[in-house]
Amino acid sequence: MRTPLLLPLTILVFLGALPAGFVLAQASETPSVESFGEEEGEFLFIPGIGRIPLPPGTRALGPGQGGRDLDPERRAPAAAAPPPPPKDPAQQRAEEMARLYLRLEQAEDEREAKGVSAAIVSRWARSESDTIDLLVARALAAEAAGAPPLALKLLDYVVALSPQWTEGYVQRAKVRAEQGDDSGAIADLETAAMLEPKRFDALAALGALKEKIGDKRGALAAYRKSLAISPQQESLQKIEERLHIDVEGRDI
Repeated sequence: MRTPLLLPLTILVFLGALPAGFVLAQASETPSVESFGEEEGEFLFIPGIGRIPLPPGTRALGPGQGGRDLDPERRAPAAAAPPPPPKDPAQQRAEEMARLYLRLEQAEDEREAKGVSAAIVSRWARSESDTIDLLVARALAAEAAGAPPLALKLLDYVVALSPQWTEGYVQRAKVRAEQGDDSGAIADLETAAMLEPKRFDALAALGALKEKIGDKRGALAAYRKSLAISPQQESLQKIEERLHIDVEGRDI
């Protein structure tokens, strides 16, 4: 004698083996899956036969469906959450620079530090403005051609148009220093260091100019700030050690 559980399964198998003609003939009386509450479970209703209880987890075909999974644990997972919105370009640049500063600080030798420094300086040189880039390019060309007054005039425009861009001040400081305008160059480098405190190149140049005019204590402070950002500057380390003796004396 078959158990009540096997009887519905036997009927299902029997129905699956019926000829196609029979199924077509009965198209108007399609079997359907019905639910009668959590206590009674689900049934397969077949016209002319009645309700047949379905065992838990049984996969049955409903009308117009490729099948219905009756096991809640086997249902399709929910749709994945949408990807986060793209980051703002300024935020991306800030995060990139933060990673480069950390690499520079943790560089194991001067060779590694030079590679990271070059990447940082390259990013500082990006103005994100075609107009500014063109003016700087023409200023550098004028300086190379032996026309520093024209170069300074073009760099004045750069600083006026983009007062928060530190590279404009650094480039103008170079031209001013080459023309003997030490005070003007120092002012530009101090502005650059104020706008971007991690400009180790501007701090190193500032230290050299202050040492040139006899401000050894100011030069030592600038050198130390530069080394704190980029410790693997061997030549600057030697200058700092020498100046440390001149300003603060030998350690006891």
